[in-house]
Amino acid sequence: MKKEVPVLDGLRQLPISPVYLMSVEHEGKKNIISIGMFAFFSGKPTLVGVGIAPSRYSFELVRKSGEYVVNVVDDKLMEAVRICGEKSGRKVDKFELAKLTPVRGVKVKAPLIQESPVSIECKVVKEVEVGDHVWFIGEVLAVHVREDYNWKDGLLFKWVDKEGFYYKVGEKIGKF
Repeated sequence: MKKEVPVLDGLRQLPISPVYLMSVEHEGKKNIISIGMFAFFSGKPTLVGVGIAPSRYSFELVRKSGEYVVNVVDDKLMEAVRICGEKSGRKVDKFELAKLTPVRGVKVKAPLIQESPVSIECKVVKEVEVGDHVWFIGEVLAVHVREDYNWKDGLLFKWVDKEGFYYKVGEKIGKF
């Protein structure tokens, strides 16, 4: 037997989702935002998207620059994910606060995060407003993978329940 529950409580029952750090730069202003809304949209051309609320500082920077970098995070970046999700780039330098190293992109001006095992450079090709978020759909221009990286070694996921925990494959590793 099933019972109806409040929508957000029900959606918290969905399986875990990956967490990413999205980096962006416009006119010398850099920022990082923790992203839970990420999706593949197409294979040819290769398109991925990130969903960002218009109230976020990164929203403004992506809209103006037309590009971004999606950075995969592993368990070593758990504290950086927390910082980049809680602090506003309007008020603090998240690269400095989270102790992350910006590296110039090859195809875009947005910085890659050196500590990230995988970075995906994207150029915005479409914006889609959906509810309280705008999806920035980007064509993947370049992908950078750390030589020793194996996703099974620690890709970071989050489980949004009443307590909120981070996981890596098969292992609960921390609270957010």
